[in-house]
Amino acid sequence: MTYRVVQWTTGHVGREAARGILRHPELELVGGYAWSAEKEGRDLGELCGLDPIGVAATRDVDRLLALEPDCVCYTPNQLDPDEVARLLEAGVNVASSYFVNGRTLGHGVRGRLEKAASVGGASVFGAGIFPGFANFIAALMAAASSDWKKIRFLESVDLTHYDAIANYTNLGWSFDPDEKWHDVNRQVLGQYAECVDVMADMLRVPLDEVAFDYEPAVTPEERTINGFTMPQGSLAGQRCTWKGMVGDRSVIELDVVWNAGKGLEPEWPVHHGYTMEVEGSPNIHTRVKFSPSPEQIQSGRVADLANPITAMPVVNAIPAVCDAAPGIRTYADLPLITGRYVAD
Repeated sequence: MTYRVVQWTTGHVGREAARGILRHPELELVGGYAWSAEKEGRDLGELCGLDPIGVAATRDVDRLLALEPDCVCYTPNQLDPDEVARLLEAGVNVASSYFVNGRTLGHGVRGRLEKAASVGGASVFGAGIFPGFANFIAALMAAASSDWKKIRFLESVDLTHYDAIANYTNLGWSFDPDEKWHDVNRQVLGQYAECVDVMADMLRVPLDEVAFDYEPAVTPEERTINGFTMPQGSLAGQRCTWKGMVGDRSVIELDVVWNAGKGLEPEWPVHHGYTMEVEGSPNIHTRVKFSPSPEQIQSGRVADLANPITAMPVVNAIPAVCDAAPGIRTYADLPLITGRYVAD
């Protein structure tokens, strides 16, 4: 079966998603949403750095719905609940890189999305590498250990080569340290707390709460990365921790360290990937790292691996999302999602 897909935006992640959709043997790219007026009417392939594919991007949502897509691959910079609700009400499934389970959006917003999905008979699912696929792997690891007591998950990344590093201004980067950034990060990064929810659902952990902690790092000198300047003494890194608590015991821990280069104060070790540990019998330790493919090196996209590894878990989930029961769906609900082999 082939699923008709609309790619919603063609930014850093969206371009990689479109490439993935075009290569996926079960997907057909039938339309694209143009975020800016300058992209209206342009060929979607050209917007994604490819040869023309004969599909024009548009800002007219009615035109996109008229294409009768099975799914929208939704990868904007931020989630717009109004957009997602409209798609769901129209009977279009949504696979997003900016969604997990919607809990931290608030009861009202989450309830609206659930209602829209019920009305349209559609489902909404969120993935990406992390939040999303990587924490799914961490939960699977516990299957090889008996009587496990804790799962720890660490993401540590140097963002020096990240094209969209300027996006971190919404977390306080380039601004002076202030207590307000604790609550800002807890709110903006709410999807990470939702990852704890999903892992708990997969592992049948009766959580009492998800606790949050935030520690900032400042740069001792002005630094500019990909045109983004962080003045001396401003925020240029952070460490955030989410703990799934059962009583007073931490059972699931997610620790996320992001640095804008070396020499920050404080400076945490960076492993450029994911470290996962299961405390049980036996203990299990896993490292996940990424390196560029020959195609990425040849294309000049070697500097930023974050975009394809964010896009592809979303793209590969689309068939399962289309076949799922209506509602908000997570990795705890769907069957095992895998990639698809494509012969050269």
